[in-house]
Amino acid sequence: MSSNMFEVTGESVLVLYGSHVTGTPASTLMVLSATTLSAAAQGALEKSATSLEFGNAPLVLVVAEADEGKLGAEDVRTIVEGLDPVALVAADALSAELLSAAYRMPVALDASNRLLGRTAVIFEDFEGMMDTPEGKQRAWALLKKLR
Repeated sequence: MSSNMFEVTGESVLVLYGSHVTGTPASTLMVLSATTLSAAAQGALEKSATSLEFGNAPLVLVVAEADEGKLGAEDVRTIVEGLDPVALVAADALSAELLSAAYRMPVALDASNRLLGRTAVIFEDFEGMMDTPEGKQRAWALLKKLR
């Protein structure tokens, strides 16, 4: 256990939400998705995070629907505030709805948003964008707005 109070809070969130969250308290970019992302989508996000200089362990992945059940809006807010990432990505419409409810403010799909001082890129269907070169370009253009 760390002596840094921010890391202690983050570690507590990781323990509390175990199967829903993968990453470290030091991760600077949080990706929220309804279900586990494909290896291709996750790889694209990891490469993007590295290109955008989000650090050594940049991604914390949050899956809303896991074996233990579904996360609610308050769970999502607890995870975000407990891990305190620099920026957020919502990978799909369900994740967008959860963030919108968690922060009690509307979010725009396929756009850059602000949530309590954090930049949040909200996708309607990030995985679907990975299917075409044009979709990949649009996704990358949005991800670049994280910095």
